[in-house]
Amino acid sequence: MTSPDRVLHVAHNVLPHIGGLEMVVDAETRGLRARGWHVSTVSSADVPAWNGLEERFGVPFPIFSPRLVPVLGRQVRRADIVHIHDVLYISSWVAALWCLVLRTPYVVHRHVGFVHHSSALVRLVQGAVLATFGRMVLRGARVVLPIDDHIAAGLPDQHKVEVLGNGVDTESFHPRPREPRERPVALFVGRFVPKKGFDLVAAAAGDDYDIAFAGGDRPPGVDDPRLHFLGSVPAAEMPEVYAGADVMVIASVGECPLTVLEAMASGLPVLLNDDPALHSPWTVGPGVRFVDMAGGDLAEAIRQLVADPDAMRQLGEEGHQFVRAAFSWDAHVDQLERTYRSVLDQ
Repeated sequence: MTSPDRVLHVAHNVLPHIGGLEMVVDAETRGLRARGWHVSTVSSADVPAWNGLEERFGVPFPIFSPRLVPVLGRQVRRADIVHIHDVLYISSWVAALWCLVLRTPYVVHRHVGFVHHSSALVRLVQGAVLATFGRMVLRGARVVLPIDDHIAAGLPDQHKVEVLGNGVDTESFHPRPREPRERPVALFVGRFVPKKGFDLVAAAAGDDYDIAFAGGDRPPGVDDPRLHFLGSVPAAEMPEVYAGADVMVIASVGECPLTVLEAMASGLPVLLNDDPALHSPWTVGPGVRFVDMAGGDLAEAIRQLVADPDAMRQLGEEGHQFVRAAFSWDAHVDQLERTYRSVLDQ
């Protein structure tokens, strides 16, 4: 690199707000800085925003202060390239408009496809946003970076699409000694919303195992003592949370969250909802089992897995070896740098 290039990352939320997108932004910005890039970010951590929609309805959609407009204008003007994380957010729309006005090239990172929310109103609004603001953001992008082929297939302008799979920090997430416990523990990580399948997992409580939930406090009306709530766990403490579990449950719909890779890297066998979005490059290998969770098969799948500790450990070890060999943040940032360079060279 002859001179440090300036890249601006725009996201609706970043750490310490908990989420897979937030983890990706953190890994990318740290990796790029380590390679000499000048990296700045704009998010709800930098500009005041109202998060009532997430607090009340589980929809992470910050309503930004009008200050977002001048803040992004200044930052886009200083940047050589802008990296916009997804298209559903006000921050993404404003950043794309500034890029178009100032002729600053930008790329768009698609972390999720269409989210099949339980609320018809949310689905309607989401569809309207994707067809208007979302289409505008995608149309102006030099490159669109979906995290897997499932999301890529639903994107327009396929000539601009380059799949950029997530990575995982195998130095932080790796198998750790597990303390003996009376009952096996199945782990759920994420917000307690329909998209993540919280209700499906909570309904799978059984007498042969406990289920631990990392992502929030016990919701009102969820009184089953076999369900344990760890609260909102900081990202730095998540490796220990995985170490306290025996099996990971991913019940998401319409997305393949980063927690899949974290759990596999940590040596946990993973039970996955049999949803098309969860059939991704990192779930085609060993270490995972697909379950018809909407059909009510989760409880039996957990029961069968924890009943055979040797097979459970073997499945987890196979997944760990697969992820360690095939996925890393270094490889992810390698591809990201190549994309930036190609755009800047244009």
